[in-house]
Parts: sequence; structure tokens; C-alpha cells
Amino acid sequence: MSTLSHGRGSETGLIGALRRLRDPLLLLLLPITFAVLLAFLGYGTSWPIGFDFRGTLWEPARALLDGEAIYPDPTRDNVVVGNPTVYPPAFILALVPLALLPVTLASWLWLVVLGAGIVCAMWVVGLRDWRCHVLAVTSPVVVHGLWFGNLTLGLVLFVALAWRYRDDAPRAGLALGAAIAAKLFVAPLVVWLLLTRRFRAAAWTTATAVALVIGAWAVVGFEGFRDYPALLRVVQDVYAVRSVSLSTVAGALGASATVAVAVAAGAGLVLLALAALMIGKADGDRRAFAIVVVACVVASPIVWPNYAALLFVPIAVTWPRLAPAWFFGYAIWLAGAAPKPVTEDVCCRPPGVTEQAWLASHAEPALWFPAASTAVLVALAVAMVIARRELPSMTVTTAAVA
Repeated sequence: MSTLSHGRGSETGLIGALRRLRDPLLLLLLPITFAVLLAFLGYGTSWPIGFDFRGTLWEPARALLDGEAIYPDPTRDNVVVGNPTVYPPAFILALVPLALLPVTLASWLWLVVLGAGIVCAMWVVGLRDWRCHVLAVTSPVVVHGLWFGNLTLGLVLFVALAWRYRDDAPRAGLALGAAIAAKLFVAPLVVWLLLTRRFRAAAWTTATAVALVIGAWAVVGFEGFRDYPALLRVVQDVYAVRSVSLSTVAGALGASATVAVAVAAGAGLVLLALAALMIGKADGDRRAFAIVVVACVVASPIVWPNYAALLFVPIAVTWPRLAPAWFFGYAIWLAGAAPKPVTEDVCCRPPGVTEQAWLASHAEPALWFPAASTAVLVALAVAMVIARRELPSMTVTTAAVA
């Protein structure tokens, strides 16, 4: 009898130990290991650390220090290198201190800044579940942005601040205005402010964005200001049908770049209309916010996997505890890992331009990867609309009162 009891006790102890190890193994060790392998074996063998950061932020900041031109001439030859300077000058000026460092060291420091920004963004919106923090910062869509040093990851914190302080017009406006000054594709969030009758916050956002863009350009003597719209058009013509956007799907189906961009914009308008329908319904503010965040990505003519990292803000607001939505980045990664049409080598790759960047800028429009990525985003939007917001559990403890 005692032997039987001992056996049962050992079994219970073993099962309990395995249960205690489940989260550290499956939700800490495994995601971190996957992220490291993805970064060094998936990207590091073909792309230098901070590829986007180098061309879009470090090099123009370095040029500013050296008294040289920040922006390239608006020609296709200057865009097909893969990472031309295309951001307004506000964040170029902000990152001038990093331009004083060697580019590789600056790239690693920028990676740390972006990673810390993701963690802070999740904390700002009230996320306290360590498992979700780990899944966010190690998600394939975030790892993509971390390795390339894409500024989009920096917008996640600004969007989180805009939600956190949505009823504080100056704070929300400053945060969202800074995001728009960095990348215009998040401008639809102003529509969310208008739909929810936060008119002062919308005014603060607009004023902040304009002040940052014009003010920063004034600091650099308006260098490149006149040709900037033409530069954006060239970038759009090259990459609108060669990224993972809905425009790329349309391009793969035979649409011209102009029509493809219009298709993505139309889809964004449909999502904004859906967000408007949510206002006045139960939990309408959160639902409208989630839809508009998705609309920002879907409507953008150029989308890279790291753009989807913005969705972690409405995901954290909707599911502050572990839920299937926290794994959405792996679905996008699987779509990207599927076999693609082979792009043959293209003539005349300039020195210093990576083969992958050169081939990507000359590739035929793909279909499966952008279509599957867009489908994941839309599915998430639907899930966030129909979900009831899960508030963190409140544990009440009884303590002696002296």
C-alpha cells in the first residue's frame, strides 16, 4: 500500500514539474531560440545587421554631419539599391548621435532601442503577462524589423502611447503626430480620433506632425524638400508591387502600379467604414482602434513583414493574457517561408548593393506571400472585432490592518 502511494506521489510530482516547466520551455526558451536562429541564420547570412537603418537613417545622418546631401535624386537607379533615404528629416536629426559611431555598432545599439521600445509599448497599454512580452519581442515580424533596423518598430511605442492617453489630447497628439512625421502610413489613426470625437487630440496630432516635418526640414535648409514627392513616387513605383502589400497582390494579378495602389487604398477605406460602424456599439472605441491599426497596414502601398508589429498594440489591449493571436507572426513567417518563383540574376548590380536587395527590386510581383499576409491581418481584425475585451484578473488579498 505504501509502495502504491509512493508511486502515485512520484507521478504527481513529475507531472507537476513538467507543468511548471511548460511555460519556461515553450514560451521562453523556444521563442528566444527561434528568434536567434531566424536572425542569424535566416537574415544574417544574406543581409548585414541594420540594413534598413544604414541606408534610411545612419547614412543620411552621417551625410548631414559631413555637409553632404541627405536625399538622393528621385531616380529609379537611386531607389533599387533597397534602402534609399526616404524618411522626412525629423528622425534623421534625432539619430545624429548614432552617426558618430561606426555603422555596425550603431546598428546593434539601434536594435536594442527598438526591442526596448516594443517591451515598453506592451507595458504602456497595461500588459503584465511575461509570456506575452516574450512572444511580442521574439515574434518573427518583430525580429524582421529588429535585424533590419526598420523605423516602423519605433512607431509601436507611439501608437501605444496614443491609445494609453487617448483622452489626454496633448499627450495623444504628440505621440501620434510623431509617428505620422516618421511614416505617413499611420495617418489613418487620425480618423479613429475623429470617429471617437476626440477633435482636440486630432488637432494636436496634425499640428505636431506638421511642426516636426516642416521644422526638421527647416533645420536642414529644406534640402531635398522640392524633390521629395517625386522621390516617394519612384519608391512607390518600384516597391508597391514588390513588397508584401495588397498592392503587390494586385500587381501579381496584372494590375499596374497605379491601379494596385488604388486597390490597397480602397481596402483601407472599407476598413475605415467598418471602424465607423463600430462607434456607438459596445466596446466600440477599442474595436474601432483595432480596425484602424489594421487599415494602416492594409492601405499602405508598400508593406514589409515588420509593419505587422503595429498589431501587437490592439492585440495587447484586446487579450492582455496569453491567447492564439499572440502567435500571428508565425503565420506570416510560414507564408514567407513557402517556395517562391525563382528570380534569375539581374544584370549590372552596383558595387556595395546586396544581391538579395537587387533581386528584390527587380523581381516579378509575388502572389502567395502578400496574399497570405493580408489574409492574416484581416483575420486578426475580424477576431478583434468579435472578441470581448479580456481584462486582467484582479487578485484580492486579505491583509491585516494595523
